[in-house]
Amino acid sequence: MRLATKRRSSVVGVLLLSGASACGPTRPAPQHPVTIAPRPVAVAPAVAPVRRSKAEEAGRVAFLAVAKDYSAAARPLDRQRCGELAERFAAVYTQHKLVEARFNVAALWDECGDVARADQLYRELLQAHPGYGPALNNRGRAALLAGRRAEAVDLFRQAMTAGSSDGYVNVALLQRERALAGDEGALREAVDNIHRALAVDSYNIQAYDALATLVFDRAKTSADLETARLICVQAAKQRPDYAPVYNVLGLVLLRMNEVTRALRQFRQAVELDDRFTEAHMNIGAITLGFRDYKTAEQSFAKVLALSPDAATKFQATIGLGVAYRGQRRFDQALAQYRAAEALDGSQPAVAFNIGVLLQDYLFDAGNPSKAVEQLRQAMTLLRRFAASSSSDARKRADAERRIKNIEELLPMLEEQQRLQGPAQKAP
Repeated sequence: MRLATKRRSSVVGVLLLSGASACGPTRPAPQHPVTIAPRPVAVAPAVAPVRRSKAEEAGRVAFLAVAKDYSAAARPLDRQRCGELAERFAAVYTQHKLVEARFNVAALWDECGDVARADQLYRELLQAHPGYGPALNNRGRAALLAGRRAEAVDLFRQAMTAGSSDGYVNVALLQRERALAGDEGALREAVDNIHRALAVDSYNIQAYDALATLVFDRAKTSADLETARLICVQAAKQRPDYAPVYNVLGLVLLRMNEVTRALRQFRQAVELDDRFTEAHMNIGAITLGFRDYKTAEQSFAKVLALSPDAATKFQATIGLGVAYRGQRRFDQALAQYRAAEALDGSQPAVAFNIGVLLQDYLFDAGNPSKAVEQLRQAMTLLRRFAASSSSDARKRADAERRIKNIEELLPMLEEQQRLQGPAQKAP
């Protein structure tokens, strides 16, 4: 299975494929999504002159009072708390005309999931303050999540022009998609834009996170991985409460074969943010490899409780089935595989995992009629998997070995069934 990395993101394609076999269970493999960074609610005014008038100082104090309560609020924010904080930031804007306060009203509703309301507030802010970078950036993110890519790119570039550090980050992360496909020019452009983002705002934690991601993506040597690790360590020192950076650090350590240390970083990520879907997925994938099936069960169940996107839901459902199988809860494992089949029956992981479960775990040697039926089902599923062009070559070879074993065993079971006569039939 492939691991995951950050929320608020579209996840790179993943496929969990696990089953006990001669090849052994499939090991976790890292996955990293493109993360489109929103500009979050500001916790300090962006512009703080060294010498302030009494009015400016009063505005700053009023802003910081609301920002402090925002930072201390329990997460996730409920709608009532969002409304209270939004009203207070709106009052600060009305009285002191701090654009950051007006931006925070929109960003709060964005954080609380009212995208339409947030977008309208961003639009109104931009009418009053044209070229305000953070609002352009967040409108770009909303457009991208809604599938309006061209509009998103245009808004991100407007944000860059307005001097938004996040605009540079998000353009870089879109360029990363081309870089992952082998476009070296896009990789250079992406790295350059991250450096521009840091030149605008040297404290932009998402820029450090993106830079570590880009280095990790293209790492070919241990020196490259060490560079990515050091970027993550530096970012964590700057913002020890920023969960995504621990997730990237975990992936780097995993690539360095430091599996135990990697798991510690993923756990740190979910300790900071219990709704961090990708970190929970990574914990589940690693603990499956350790055969710590109970922990894997808890991680995948948590992911499913967070209402993930369709691809992640499929992976977590298969993962939960593998965790149940490891605990010899075979009926529950089969139920999860069937649930995954209902989500996307075209995925070869479904056929492989059900086939392995029938062949190795549900096979009833004491009941030849039932055993014959189980093995025929398993063989059909494994043949479907072996014929899939998207299946893993090593697993495909394992499936072909399994099919051969079934073909050799079936005649013996059928003969045993014939000798026993009609007295014993499959239920």
